[in-house]
Amino acid sequence: MDSFKFVDLFAGLGGFHYALDSLGGECVFVSEIDVNLRNLYHKNHKVSKSIIFGDISECWTQVPEHDVLVAGFPCQPFSKSGKQLGFDDKKRGDCIFYVLNILKRVRPKYFIFENVPNFAKHNKGESWREVKSALTELGYCVRSTSDSVDEGKSAKHLSPSQYGFPQKRDRFFAIGSQEFLPKDPFPISNDVSPKLKKILLTNKDKKRKRDKLIDLENCNINVQGIKAINLWNKFIDCLPNKHRDLMTTTPLWLEEIDADYPYVSQTPYQYFLEKGLTLDKIEKKLKNLPPYAREKVSRFPLWKIKFIDSNREWLSKFQKYIDSNVVKDIRGLDYTYRKLEWNWKLSKSSNIWNHTIQFRPSGLRVSNPSYIPTVVSINANQIPIYGPMGRHLTKRELARAFGFPDKMKLLENSNAGFNALGNAVHVEVAKLVAKNLLAYGKSKKENVIPLQIKNKTSGILSA
Repeated sequence: MDSFKFVDLFAGLGGFHYALDSLGGECVFVSEIDVNLRNLYHKNHKVSKSIIFGDISECWTQVPEHDVLVAGFPCQPFSKSGKQLGFDDKKRGDCIFYVLNILKRVRPKYFIFENVPNFAKHNKGESWREVKSALTELGYCVRSTSDSVDEGKSAKHLSPSQYGFPQKRDRFFAIGSQEFLPKDPFPISNDVSPKLKKILLTNKDKKRKRDKLIDLENCNINVQGIKAINLWNKFIDCLPNKHRDLMTTTPLWLEEIDADYPYVSQTPYQYFLEKGLTLDKIEKKLKNLPPYAREKVSRFPLWKIKFIDSNREWLSKFQKYIDSNVVKDIRGLDYTYRKLEWNWKLSKSSNIWNHTIQFRPSGLRVSNPSYIPTVVSINANQIPIYGPMGRHLTKRELARAFGFPDKMKLLENSNAGFNALGNAVHVEVAKLVAKNLLAYGKSKKENVIPLQIKNKTSGILSA
């Protein structure tokens, strides 16, 4: 397929557009609910405003004939960091069904979906099975990065770091074709080591004053953030084997160093209830506990019990080495800074400043300095930090980490701009996936019988 038409749904910054345009595609329809992103899409991709539409629920019947449909449908309903309402999220969770209805009505030859890895696991895998069943009913041969799970193996989700790009960002991909697809049609790792330095600003970049995305003045780490990094460095220095003694399977929750509240068979809340305390007294006692232990439920989920258990076991072993004054100072920080995630097991340095760093709700995350950790829909304080330079990355550097060209504009509002990046698809990974998919259409073997399109479409759920 030398030239083809594509539609870009939930388009955002147009990562899929850059990918497909570079492969010879012509965009014939765009859907993006955010009006500011629609205007930005028009500026960046030079497409007619007449093909740019808003809410998919209001425009899905207007999608024209096309060859390839791409959709990075909203991930928040399926993300581990959210409430995981899935299809019950009436504002975002049911968007996928409008996509299915478009596929049913127009029947493009190919589709590509992208979402968070947890989409494949959501509701014990039932959400993806439901969607996949509907796609199969439409006659598509469907392959996804989670197919290996059915064979008892771990999922093979795709990350830019697997292809030499400096971002660790695992993503679920699903592709479909009206013809046969091989069992594992996704691009294999090229074993090229990512190098974060390649996306950092050069002296020449810094002289480009017209580029508003190069703003080093707003890249300073806040005072408490610097204090937290330095205190955790002191904490690590107390350990006999430094960072090699840290837990790497679960975050380190310092609040557990002297905690004795119940957590296995019942929660503190349930314990206080059974003791006959009034709700006012329970509320006061809960305030003395870590935020994660204040849930007003009878039992904690298993993952939380495991985290608490691991922390208490680790702290009981290493507390004798740790300076109590360091512990006291860390506990004087805001709650987010009191947790540590050491994510790079192979690191040769125990100094946090020699890594990439990110302040997240789950704690201070320390990662491989060759790439940035997953960029999510974030506020400015959660922007990755390149430790060796002691600053947050600029928006231009983050855009480069997603494979976006330097000519691309971003929203001027800082938080909106970072949110848009956090929801973006990586341009080069999308291009590799699409290139493979289109290549299978070109090189169909004679001995392969194409999958016939079925007439039965009752599997499609109405949006």
